[in-house]
Amino acid sequence: MKKEVVIAVVMLTLGVLLGSVLAVGAQSAAPLRVVYLVNGSLGDKGFYDSAASGLYRMRDELGAEIKIIEMGRDETSYEGNFIDVSEQDWDLIISGTWSVKELAQEIAVQFPDKDYIFFDGQVDYDVVTTGNMMGINYLSNEGSFMAGALAALMFDSGDEKIDPEKRILGFVGSMDSPNINDFLVGYIEGIKYIDPEIKLMTSYVGSFEDVPKALEMTKQLYNQGAQIVFAPASQSILGAVTAASDSDKYLIGCDQDIWAQVSESDPESASVIISSALKRVGDSLFTAASGFFDGSMTTDKNYTLGLKSGAVGLAENENFITVVPEEIRARLGEISELVMNGEIVVGTSFSMETDAIAKLRDEMKP
Repeated sequence: MKKEVVIAVVMLTLGVLLGSVLAVGAQSAAPLRVVYLVNGSLGDKGFYDSAASGLYRMRDELGAEIKIIEMGRDETSYEGNFIDVSEQDWDLIISGTWSVKELAQEIAVQFPDKDYIFFDGQVDYDVVTTGNMMGINYLSNEGSFMAGALAALMFDSGDEKIDPEKRILGFVGSMDSPNINDFLVGYIEGIKYIDPEIKLMTSYVGSFEDVPKALEMTKQLYNQGAQIVFAPASQSILGAVTAASDSDKYLIGCDQDIWAQVSESDPESASVIISSALKRVGDSLFTAASGFFDGSMTTDKNYTLGLKSGAVGLAENENFITVVPEEIRARLGEISELVMNGEIVVGTSFSMETDAIAKLRDEMKP
């Protein structure tokens, strides 16, 4: 029987308080040994870097011994890497995203004495009957709902970068996949919640790392009238940032606070990033490892994290406060409360057929 736990409030700030307590005890015990298998490469300024930050926190605050293995995009190497670490002396083996779910679950069953964390998806406990894999799933659609509401509200901001007569927005995703389309569905519902008449153009890069193509596609969206583009595009988002800067149009980033990632090295480009739909992967992994360490979280359950837990939401950074008028920020706060208390229930791509998602995209076209 599949087990699922929806976390209402995950230790207030996803383990910050918990970590300070556990770090004291960790120093006197044998260090927790944690390895993270990256199905890609670090340096994406997004999802993978966020996950890695959780490992660094485990090292710094829990005294854990950590290792990060960048497996790249050659999927033929994945099984060997999973087997290698499973045969070694690691307390926790972490992996994530839909592309390795099937393999990760198979390995967990093959090595019932090892413990695993799988993030950005739910573990199928009809497959993993060994009780040794914790699932961490994110309500990305709730974060992107807020991004859609922000983008739609900005038409009435009076900002000179936005033409209120061209009520068109853009979306550029890395892949036409369930996880990326979950961002899309939430984004569309957020837009329609504010103004059902706003139109949306959608593009997919077809790669997690093709920066030039993301630049080209994002610039095309702006040229076709998109006033703001939302870009859940993994490492490709760097191309979207350049396109937004070149076009002098606004961009909403994804996963990490892209403004914070870019602002020191390229403040001019960063100035057009009004927010990001955050997915605090690193904090959630730190909390999961802490919970595993003290027994408060177990490896036979799925934990689902959304706005209410603080795992997803908008980046309310310095630029957000500068660019987004106070009344819009207040409205976003009200909308966030409605999502958190269940008055707004955001749809998800995971409950939709491919044809239904295609129809939704078509209905939003200008």
